[in-house]
Amino acid sequence: MRLKIYLSHPPDLRREIREWVKELEKRLHVRIWIPFHTEARDIALLERRKLRPYSKEEIRKSKKIVEANLKAIKKCDVLIAVLPYPSIGVTMEIFYSGYVLQKPTLVLTYMKSHPWLNVVARIYNTKERIENEIRRIKDVMNYE
Repeated sequence: MRLKIYLSHPPDLRREIREWVKELEKRLHVRIWIPFHTEARDIALLERRKLRPYSKEEIRKSKKIVEANLKAIKKCDVLIAVLPYPSIGVTMEIFYSGYVLQKPTLVLTYMKSHPWLNVVARIYNTKERIENEIRRIKDVMNYE
């Protein structure tokens, strides 16, 4: 059975993240779920910034995105968050995974530490350190 990872990141990093995901899945033999890759149609309006604040359409699409992400985070064993700059969605997913669900939550960031991140997640400043932590988690949780 493979370790299941939810990979949280700001939407504009999709292309950059895709390559890293392919490498991780191959090298570490894990399954990675990427929210923006499976919900492309649902986030199109969000990315183009065409939604009117508090419109019925925005609320409906937002609810669909959030509920799908929360469900996916629940199903995963670990959350990795790429946080190169403040992002509301990424920080909400970090909080849900690390504090609410008490799951291993790994954050790749170059920002200065923050008390909230220190409490709900483990902070790393390189991809290599994240990968080493995933290997350790796989060993501890007895995944292949």
